[in-house]
Amino acid sequence: MNQYIQDAMMHIAQNSIAWDKIRLGKFTGSGISALMTDPRTKADKDAGKWSQTAEKYIIGKAMEVITGQSNDDAFGRAIEWGNEWEEHAIEQVRIALNSPADRTDIKPSFKLFNDYTGCSPDALMYHSAMGIEVGVEVKCPFNSVNHYMHSRVVDGASLYDVNEDYFYQVQLNMLTFNRTHWVFASYDPRQPEHRMLHLSLIEFDSERVGQLLERIERADAYRREIVQKWNAL
Repeated sequence: MNQYIQDAMMHIAQNSIAWDKIRLGKFTGSGISALMTDPRTKADKDAGKWSQTAEKYIIGKAMEVITGQSNDDAFGRAIEWGNEWEEHAIEQVRIALNSPADRTDIKPSFKLFNDYTGCSPDALMYHSAMGIEVGVEVKCPFNSVNHYMHSRVVDGASLYDVNEDYFYQVQLNMLTFNRTHWVFASYDPRQPEHRMLHLSLIEFDSERVGQLLERIERADAYRREIVQKWNAL
């Protein structure tokens, strides 16, 4: 990726039209876990086939390249709730981490890890107690059961057990933004005050990220193959 283009991308606001455009066809943190799902049978896995979930995700990215339109169909009350409370939740995390304003970057733009993979974190902050730069992933679940489940997350292993999607989202963010740690936060304003915000510090998992990178390389090759064959017909 040309450095000039990458620098320009960092000034594009999240959820803008331009932000949508630069993400087209890219494997992103919010969907990357689909590539880690395995097919139902051992024979298909041994043969190197994709699971239905992974194949649908890859085809979706190929169609974004072809049509120039996003396949993101997220909508509904849960999305509205998350959007409504996200900014407040991020500020609560900043206060909890005691991150100075000049070391806090809220909703930084999409950043590429390579030409076909990237992330848009909720925030980049300074963890005063740890003395390290961290990223932040905030969830504001509409269903309070999910907030309860998030409260069980204390490290990477428990995040993987509670929600593999979020685990790989956090890991790809760490890889892309060159962080050794990432804060996973869940916020529910309906809870008792001492239960509204739950924070956990997630460490970089080099073994699982290595496996993820292998899948991403395969997925990119398959995505390009789909686009080439579709356009050639």
